Amino acid sequence: MRQTGPAMRARRLRRMLPWVVLIATACAASLASILIGPAQIEPGAALAALFGGGDATTRAIVIDIRLPRALAAFLAGAALGAAGASLQGLLRKPLADPG
Repeated sequence: MRQTGPAMRARRLRRMLPWVVLIATACAASLASILIGPAQIEPGAALAALFGGGDATTRAIVIDIRLPRALAAFLAGAALGAAGASLQGLLRKPLADPG
C-alpha cells in the first residue's frame, strides 16, 4: 500500500532537506569567497560586477581574480569528495583511512 498525502510530502521533505542545506551552504561559501579579499569591495559592487555592471577595476578584481579562485576551490572540493566517496565504496568500509 502506497502512502499519499501529507505523510508522503513530509518524507520527501525530510529526504530533500539535507541537499537543500548543502547547496545553500556551498552557494554561501562561494559568494563569501568572491566577496572576501585584500581589496575592500562592497557586496553590492561585487554582485554588480558579476552581472556586468560596476567600474572596470571592480570587474577586473571580481571576474579575473576572485571568480576563478572560487570556481577552482569548488571544483577541488567536489573532486576530493568524489574521490573519498569512491574510495569508501571501493574498500567497502564506512571510513577509508590510510591504514
